[in-house]
Amino acid sequence: MFTLLRNRNRHHSHAIKLFASSYLLTFCRRFNVEHPSHPVIKLHALLVEDSALDADVLIRFLRYHDIDISYERVDTMSQLKAALHLEWDIVFCDYNIHTGFTGMDALVTIRQFEKERGDVPGKPAIRVPVIMISSILNEPSIVAAMNAGASDFIIKGYLERLVPMLRREMGYIRTIQHYYAAWQSASEQLQQAH
Repeated sequence: MFTLLRNRNRHHSHAIKLFASSYLLTFCRRFNVEHPSHPVIKLHALLVEDSALDADVLIRFLRYHDIDISYERVDTMSQLKAALHLEWDIVFCDYNIHTGFTGMDALVTIRQFEKERGDVPGKPAIRVPVIMISSILNEPSIVAAMNAGASDFIIKGYLERLVPMLRREMGYIRTIQHYYAAWQSASEQLQQAH
């Protein structure tokens, strides 16, 4: 079976990996499964935010709640496109950006970049979580963002919801990575056996 999968074209292989990752992610969310070790959360985050003050509030809040976070802030489309070539654990994106593009523009750009890049060799096909953050609760905006590929939508005045959500999302990703590594190991052992 593994031999057959390796012989498929790149697009088909990506579709299989994405389906497998999505299926496992859905399973983990439904049954609240997390990796058993529960390591401390360390995040390398990209902030798409035009307000240095708001970015500082977010980072201080996360650090206060024992999230070990390093970050880079961007506020233009050119900076965002350059930053996407680096590896991030998570993206926080302000919905209401006022520097020539919108949070929705940023979200679409991120998802389009991932689609065009395809698989990262040796890693499961997981999209980087993108958390949209807004100062205004607007149901149509939330629906539009989730439909465009946002992982969640947080209101700036209610950041308390952010910490458990982060732990949940990163727990799901760690679980997928754990099982993907086991799958890779089994695949290599089958190769060696033949």
